[in-house]
Amino acid sequence: MRSQKSTKAGSRRIPLTITLDPENYEFIESCVCLKEFDSVDKFFDAALAFYRRHLNALHAYAEQQSHKGYSRSEILESIECETVVTRTVAPRQQRRRS
Repeated sequence: MRSQKSTKAGSRRIPLTITLDPENYEFIESCVCLKEFDSVDKFFDAALAFYRRHLNALHAYAEQQSHKGYSRSEILESIECETVVTRTVAPRQQRRRS
């Protein structure tokens, strides 16, 4: 018999082990302390979603370059990745002029 938690919303969890060095572990802990995520699981879910989008963009770029006649090794050598993290800022209310 399955528990309700494991079948909730049809999602299935797969165990994942991630080994971090102490510096990266401290970074993860500091992010969790910001209370931006309800749990470490949600933090890693967000990180995996980001990584998935990154890979999709990388695959699209590689496909585009292959249509231009570049080899796989040329494409991989030309890739420079940069990650920019931004946050949404609420627009400031306009000041009323007298």
